[in-house]
Amino acid sequence: MTKSSEIILIISVICLFSLFGVIQAEAETSTQSQTHFKVDGKVYCDVCRTQFENRLSKPMSGAEVQLQCRNQTTDTITATVEGKTDEHGFYELLVERDHEDEICEMMLKKSTMDDCTEIPHESNAQEAARITITNNNGIADTTRHANPLFFLKKEASSECDEVFKELELLPEDISLS
Repeated sequence: MTKSSEIILIISVICLFSLFGVIQAEAETSTQSQTHFKVDGKVYCDVCRTQFENRLSKPMSGAEVQLQCRNQTTDTITATVEGKTDEHGFYELLVERDHEDEICEMMLKKSTMDDCTEIPHESNAQEAARITITNNNGIADTTRHANPLFFLKKEASSECDEVFKELELLPEDISLS
């Protein structure tokens, strides 16, 4: 093989590998732009006003929830998806595209229980559940699980004292307001 033949062969191999790189980059971009994520979670009524789930917590059927994503810099809303819980208090939402550089949160919208409508707004309470909606976080699955969200009952149930004893919580450990 002559020197010019070797050079042509090397250049051909380099061009071939470059072509594979372009095809792969286009495939990744196409996949990323067509990615759909499923976000699931649950909503319940906190009948003891403990701000955590316990055996008296009641799943909330038909509760309205909303996923909202916003730009981290400008705070502009980039995506909104709404849904309702099923008869067991669970919801599933379909979210289009990757939201890597955005803050996404699940929020409560509306309760279906007349005596359990208060959305917690205290500093230690969770009124929204943050979710990472991107493929660039090491999670291969496209399903994201949000932390449970809850509405507070207007008055704590009389059965809650028994739950506090079971959990070895003293009434002053729990903010019943």
